[in-house]
Amino acid sequence: MIDIHVHLFPPAVFKAIWRFFENQSHGLWNIRYRLSGQAHVQALRGFGVRRFTGLLYAHKPGLAGYLNDFMHETSQVVPELLPFGTIYAGDGDTAGQARKIFEDYKFLGIKLHPFVSNEQLDDERFFPAYEIMQAMQRVIVCHPASAPVYDATDGARRIESVLKQFPALRIVIAHCGAFETKEYLHLADTYENVHFDTAMNCVHTPVFQNNCPGREFFLRYHDRILYGSDFPNIPYDYTDQATAIRALKLGPEIEHKIFEANAIRLLNLTEQPLPLRNNEI
Repeated sequence: MIDIHVHLFPPAVFKAIWRFFENQSHGLWNIRYRLSGQAHVQALRGFGVRRFTGLLYAHKPGLAGYLNDFMHETSQVVPELLPFGTIYAGDGDTAGQARKIFEDYKFLGIKLHPFVSNEQLDDERFFPAYEIMQAMQRVIVCHPASAPVYDATDGARRIESVLKQFPALRIVIAHCGAFETKEYLHLADTYENVHFDTAMNCVHTPVFQNNCPGREFFLRYHDRILYGSDFPNIPYDYTDQATAIRALKLGPEIEHKIFEANAIRLLNLTEQPLPLRNNEI
C-alpha cells in the first residue's frame, strides 16, 4: 500500500496542530495517533504501509523553508518516505522556492492548504512555481474544498483558473473534494492530470458525515483515485478506511490501482516497491 496523504511535521508543529483540532474553540475531533518522529514512521510500518508521502504546509512567512529543510533531513533516514515540500507566496520568489525543493532536494511535489496559509491556489504569485512543476511533472496535493469546517466553496473554480494556464499540471484534490465533490468531476473529465485522494472518505466522524462519494465515483475515476489517510490526524483506527473502501467491492484490479498503482504512475516511481509485509492491510 502507498499512502498519498500522510502529514509529517516537526514534533512542536504537530503539537500545535493537535491543539487546534482538539481544544474547545475548534473541537473537530480527538487525534487517535499523537505520534511524531520515529514512532510515527514505525506506526505506518506496522500498518503495512510500504511507501508514504510527507505532507506539510506553512501558515506564516518564514516557516516553509524550515519545514522543507526538516523534510529533506527526514528523507535521508526514512527509505519509505516520498518527500513533499511546501511553498509560501508571502515569502516571495516562488520559482526560487520551487527550484530548491525540486532541483536541490529532489522532492516529488508540494502540499498547499489555502485555508491554513490564507493564500489562494490561483494567486498569481504561485504561477512561476506551477510553471516549473508542470515542466518537471511534479505533483500538487491540495485542500481546496470546504470539508470539514471551512466556509469557502469556490475551490473548483480557482483550480480551473490555474489549469487554464497550466493544463498539464498534476493535481491531487484532497478528501475527494468533499463537500463539493461533484464540482470537481468536470475538472477530472477535462484535465487528464486531475486526481483525488481518499483521505477521510467513507469513514465517518461528526464533522465528516456522509462523506463517501459512492461506488460509482470509484468505478468511474478508478485511474485517478489514490489512497490517502490524513495520518496521524485521524480519530479512528488507521485500518478502518481501507476496510470501508474494500467494502465497496470494487474488485482486485481497481483496488490495486487505488492502493498502489496509481501513485506509482503519478509520482513516476521507477524503483521497485518495498517487499510486502505480513501485516499488509
